[in-house]
Formats: sequence, C-alpha cells, structure tokens
Amino acid sequence: MSGLCLFVVFMAMLLLGAPISFSLGLGTMAACTVGGYSLSSLPLLITNGASSYTLVAIPYFVLLGNLMNTAGITDRIFDWAEAAVGHIKGGLAHANVLASVVFAGVSGTSTADAAGLGMVEINAMTKKGYPVDFTTAITMASAVLGPIIPPSVTLLIYATLSSTSVAKLFMAGMVPGLLVALILCVTSYILYVTGKVKMPAPVRFSLQRFVKATKRGVFALLCPLILLYFMSSGIVTPTEAGIIGVVYSLAIGLCYRSLSWKVLLDALKMTVESCTLIMFLIGMGSTTSWFLTAERIPSLITDILLGLTENKYLILLLINVILLVLGMFMDGTSIQLIMVPILLPIIDLLGVSRITFGVMVTINILIGTITPPFGVSLFIMTNIAKIPFERVVKSSVPFYIPLILALLAITYIPAFTLWLPNLLY
Repeated sequence: MSGLCLFVVFMAMLLLGAPISFSLGLGTMAACTVGGYSLSSLPLLITNGASSYTLVAIPYFVLLGNLMNTAGITDRIFDWAEAAVGHIKGGLAHANVLASVVFAGVSGTSTADAAGLGMVEINAMTKKGYPVDFTTAITMASAVLGPIIPPSVTLLIYATLSSTSVAKLFMAGMVPGLLVALILCVTSYILYVTGKVKMPAPVRFSLQRFVKATKRGVFALLCPLILLYFMSSGIVTPTEAGIIGVVYSLAIGLCYRSLSWKVLLDALKMTVESCTLIMFLIGMGSTTSWFLTAERIPSLITDILLGLTENKYLILLLINVILLVLGMFMDGTSIQLIMVPILLPIIDLLGVSRITFGVMVTINILIGTITPPFGVSLFIMTNIAKIPFERVVKSSVPFYIPLILALLAITYIPAFTLWLPNLLY
C-alpha cells in the first residue's frame, strides 16, 4: 500500500509540473507516513546520499567541460577533427563524431557536449552546405558519447549506487564508446553514399592543414590522454584526475589567451547550477532507494520478472525496454536513483557483471536523451539549430536503430565492457 502511495504521489507531482527531486522527496515522505516509518531519519539519509566520496569528482568534471566550452577550446578540437577525417565520404559528419570522442574525454556529460561543442559543429557544418536537419541529428547523436567515454558523471553516480569501482567503470566505457562512434560514422557514410542525405563532396586530405590544426590544438587534445593515462595506471583516483583536468584546462586557457575572469566566472556559475541540481536529486533519490529496500520492492520485482521467464537474455531485453521507455520521459539521474537499486538484485541473480550493467544503463539513458517526447538533448538542439522540434526528431530517425544495435551488442557480449578493465586491473 505504501509503495503504491509513493508511485501515485510521485506521478501526481510530475503531472503538476514539479521538479523530479521534489516529486521523489514528497512521494517518499507520503509513503513513509502511510507505511508507519519515522520521517526523522530522512534528513540523515539525504545528507549521507549526497556526501559519498565518489561524488566529489562530479563538480570537477562538470567544471572541466564548462571551461573547455567557455574558453573556446572546443573550436580547436573540431578544427583538428575536420583536418583529420574531413576527407572521408560524409566529411564533417565524421569530424563531428571524432570531435565528440575527444571532448567526451574531458567533459563527462552529454548536455555539455550538445550545448558547447554542438554549437561549434552545427555552425561549421551548415556554413559548408550540410543540411541543418542532418547536422542537428548527427550532433545530437554524437553527444551521447560524453557519458560513455571516461570521465563520466553518469557512471560516477552509478558507481555510488552499486558500490562498483569507478576506475573499472570508466575503463569499461572506452570500447563501447568507440563502438558507438564507429557505428555513427558508418551510418553517416551510408547516408552519403546512398544519397539519402545531400552532403557536399569531401575535401582532399591536406597534410599541411592537419599538422597546422594539430599544433593549434595539441594541448587540448592531450588533456583526455593525460587523464586516461593517470586513471588507468592507478597514479591518481578519478576525483584527483578531475582536479588535474581543471588545473590543466586553466593552464590551456591561459596559454591560448582565451581565459578571462568573465569566462572563469561563467564556467563556475554553470558548474554550481548543474551540480546543485544533481546533488539535490541524489539526496532525495537516496531516501526513495532506502524506502524501496525497506519495503522489499526490489525482491518483489525480481520474483515477478523471474516468474515471467527464467531466460537470461529475455530478461535483459525486457530491462532494456523498461529503461528505454523511462528515458523518453525522465532524466538519467532520476532513472538511476529509482531503477538501479531495484534492478541490481536481478542482475546479480542472472550472473551479469555490475560493470557491464552500468554501461548498459548509461547507454539506455543516453538514447533516452535524444528520444521524444522529453529527451533533453532534443530541446537543446532545437534551441541551438533554431528548427522545429518535429524536424529534429525526423532527422534523428536514421541514428536510432544503429544506437539500439550497439546497445544490444554491449548487453549480450560482455567482452565489450570487461576486456579493458580486466586487462588493466
């Protein structure tokens, strides 16, 4: 009865337009009241939930991405990517994806990629004759690489919820991230060759231009490599890597003479706003997770799913469908806070690695960010490209199937996620 009360109050608050964090908090308070639990323990649960050492890394990686955006460093990354792969059929679409791969190595969020690098990519591609619809679609699709390739705020939150090694999770995202990038490039190539999208002919490769772009952006390009090396070798923890990244980005900004007090204050302001929302949501979500565990909801759902079928692959498929559908309506952090505590017992019973499941959850969430009706990246790209919501959705259709195929491959082939962590640790 109290579990039903939580669901009803939560959905009612969402329908009234309340933020998800408040909806979770009020829903949990109502459910605790109905279930006879004391409300006095909730403040402590909120504090404990948001004070995990693992979460300390979040502000640093968010600030790192914001500094890269506001200091104009993303321009240099895209120029280098264009010089490197702009000669391949599909031209700047491949440069778009490659730039997102590099930026993912310093950002950790898809919204930072879409909002910062996305503006640079859309302007550059439309100026050179690429259809604005396609340009918007590939930019939005490539933005999903941000939380897959380390560092990743999404994986940091999952690590806290699942008591999983952050370093192993970060390394587990590398191969899947590169797989998704490859699939996006292949899709763009096919769209060009088949004539489904009218793109300009690719320019000839110029070694002189490539060398010039590399020299111009070498310090920005080294940042993700330095962070990956330090984390994979165990020299620093992910939190310490985030601090190093921030200091390095400040040094780059000074070196490029693109850093000013205004740029720094803007980056800090955006970081405070983002992290405040994230940490408040995590705190509220921790009370919901505690209540669900106290009411044995995870065990109940485990029994229901295993009662439907004992086939491991069907259950994993069903979990993917549930997460994808939720991703169409909710933000990723909320989905993790609600679903990870519920699904972990099932994953453990199936013998699936928590590391593999973490990457699987992340990709589901990211596909949700570009899926109507409420995908956050859809609204960001609509605002940047200045085109109707419907056109953004229509132009994104060719990328949904490849992304789902990548999700299924990562779900059913554990080597994609476990090979690199097992090799390094």
